[in-house]
Amino acid sequence: MKKTFSSKRGQTFLDVLVIAVILVVTAIAYVIIAMLQSSITEQMLSDDTLSDVSQTSLKNFDSSHISNLDNTFLIVFILFWIFVVVSSLFVDANPIFFVISIILLVVVLVIGAIMGNVYSTFAMENDIYTFSSAFSKMGYIMDHLLTFIVFIAVTALIAMYGKNTFARGGGI
Repeated sequence: MKKTFSSKRGQTFLDVLVIAVILVVTAIAYVIIAMLQSSITEQMLSDDTLSDVSQTSLKNFDSSHISNLDNTFLIVFILFWIFVVVSSLFVDANPIFFVISIILLVVVLVIGAIMGNVYSTFAMENDIYTFSSAFSKMGYIMDHLLTFIVFIAVTALIAMYGKNTFARGGGI
């Protein structure tokens, strides 16, 4: 029985789609985590049994929590980009299929636009906007998700089809 994705050839665009979905889910999860963390911190600070040192430590953790998640999201995004480019280097793609790659790129862009709109709709809710606006780096990436998907896909295409030119001794 043949599996649908048994061949690893030409799955670069599938990788880009999966990464877009993972980024949206991660961004939504980080906003929810920030909301929960803030709620838990408020409840713990309202408890009179905590010492001043504990309250100060809890406030410091709460103030740095969003910044840490924001930086983590940026690092994950950059590592996914590197993953796509490096995995594209291992795909043996014939330049004849470049037109098909461009058609697949259009499909990826449509789905990427939908993913960006999903996050925007989520982030603009009244109660959620307070927390989602605190994520500056993540907010920028998610607001420009379509642009970043284009850059990721173009660099993957360059890596996938350009390596053949450079391997044969050609240049720019």
